[in-house]
Amino acid sequence: MSDRLALVVDDTPANRDFLERLLTQARFTVRSADCGQAALKSVKEGEKLTLAVVDMQLPDVNGLQLTVELRERYPDALIVIATMYDERSLMDRAFQKGCNVFLVKPHGFMELFKRLTTNNLDDLCQQKNLVIDQYGPRTLSPIIRTGQ
Repeated sequence: MSDRLALVVDDTPANRDFLERLLTQARFTVRSADCGQAALKSVKEGEKLTLAVVDMQLPDVNGLQLTVELRERYPDALIVIATMYDERSLMDRAFQKGCNVFLVKPHGFMELFKRLTTNNLDDLCQQKNLVIDQYGPRTLSPIIRTGQ
């Protein structure tokens, strides 16, 4: 059993199953949930969460709200928002709420897998504003607003 605990939160069973298999192959112990409340209950008090992959649209909470809660509880975890919405404003909000990686489905799954199996996880956690989408991995530069 791995000491690397991953949490998959997605209300679509096929997506959950795919991510569970992918993360198991990347040598994680995986727990999964179909909503935010079940996700928070699935990780026990005192356990160290290494990775969370959070769908943006959940039945009881949105991915940004869950990201805030997970970041408060697990400040060192790698948090990935996984969504089909490829919108700059959503990316900015996700990074402001504490996610490390913004992954656009389905394009980013294999790149994430590659990074989880070849990179040091701490290096991934230290990387800021990583977007993985149909264009490949890139760092999103913050928007600088003037004249406000």
